[in-house]
Formats: sequence, C-alpha cells, structure tokens
Amino acid sequence: MTLVAAFRCSKGGIMLCADREENDGYTRREVDKIYKINLVPCQVFIAGAGLSGVIAKANALIHEALAKALSNGTDILNEHKNIIESSLCELHKRYSANLKAGPLELLIIIAPLNERLPMLYRTEQGMMVPEPYYAAYGTGKPLCDYFADRLYEYGKLDKDSMKVLAAFILREAEKAASGVGMGADVQFIHEGEKYVHYLFSGVIKEIQECIPSLGDSLWEHWKANVTIPSRLAG
Repeated sequence: MTLVAAFRCSKGGIMLCADREENDGYTRREVDKIYKINLVPCQVFIAGAGLSGVIAKANALIHEALAKALSNGTDILNEHKNIIESSLCELHKRYSANLKAGPLELLIIIAPLNERLPMLYRTEQGMMVPEPYYAAYGTGKPLCDYFADRLYEYGKLDKDSMKVLAAFILREAEKAASGVGMGADVQFIHEGEKYVHYLFSGVIKEIQECIPSLGDSLWEHWKANVTIPSRLAG
C-alpha cells in the first residue's frame, strides 16, 4: 500500500517520488521509501511497493551484490542488470512464502557519474524492465497513471512544473488511495547536473498548498473557456 513513481525530466534526469506511509493493517508510521546506494561509477536508487520486510531484504541483497561485483573488478555500468536480476531471482526463491502475501514491485534507477543519462527500470519478479519515460507502483498507481497520461509529456514540462505535477498527483493519491499518505518525498536525480536535488515532505506540502483543488481548477477553467451552444443553453 503505497505510491512510488518515476518520471523522465526535460534534461534527461529522473524525478523519483514516494509517499511516506508504512501500514501493516493495524498501525501506520512514517518512513523513507527511497533507498540509495553510492558506488564509484554510479548511484543506484530503489523505491518499492510490497511488504516492507521483503523490500528491505531486496535493498540489502542488491546493495551487497553490487558492492561485491565492484570489489571483484566487474564493470557495474555494463553488468548492473545481470547482477540485480540475479539478486531478485535469489530473493524470490528464498522468500517465496512471504511473496504469496503480495508481490514485490520495485523502481530502480541507475545514475552513472559519467555523461550517460540515468536508466529507469521497473521489476517483474526477477526481471528488470527498462522504462524510458514513466513508471509507477503501489495502490496509488491507477490514479497516478490516470493523471500522468493526461498531464505528463516528456520534454514539455520544466523542473518547476514537474514539482507541481508530483505534488498534485501525490496529494490526490493521498486523498483517494488506501495506504498512501503521511507526506511525500521527491528527488530529482541528475537532472542537468550530476547531483540529487531533494524535496523533502515539508517542501512538497508547501507546494501542495499552493495548488487549487481539482474541482476549483476545472470549474474556473470551464467558466472561462467553455461556451455552451445557444440551442443547448437555458
């Protein structure tokens, strides 16, 4: 029960978003759902939907496998997909009983420190599927997909517009989707520069408060732009 989503930005970087609610059906708590791995040739970011314990195991297995491969002299940038898929297959074999309670769905970003653009993947069990522009997982995914399909277009939105898009979608998902809430985090990964720009929960909340409600936005636009034909008026 969550929402994690990633969008390709106009300069080729990735905007990674996640809500902060962890919910076991009995209690709720606020957690950071974006896991970061710093390696010499790249940075790796993982955000997942599923059982929190299984996600934590996945993060640890992937981190360990990448670090071990790097220490053995493996070219991480060329071999990261094989390394991570091996870790995912091992995880599904080892924790198959846990995964019967719900699937593990991860968004994984490989952000090289050279001139290459970040690479976005989503997982399907032990497989990493490349996604060029957008991916989302969690109970908030249907709503996120709906708004992203209508409001997001690669290359059309500048960075500030992407912030507003993320804040709006996360706000609407918190209102409508089970288990999405307690604030949100947004990270711009290598968008123009080789660094990460963090927008923490308080910043997202400020942006959300600047955005009119969905109803107000539509009604004001309709009043100004929709003219009913005279034969249908009255």
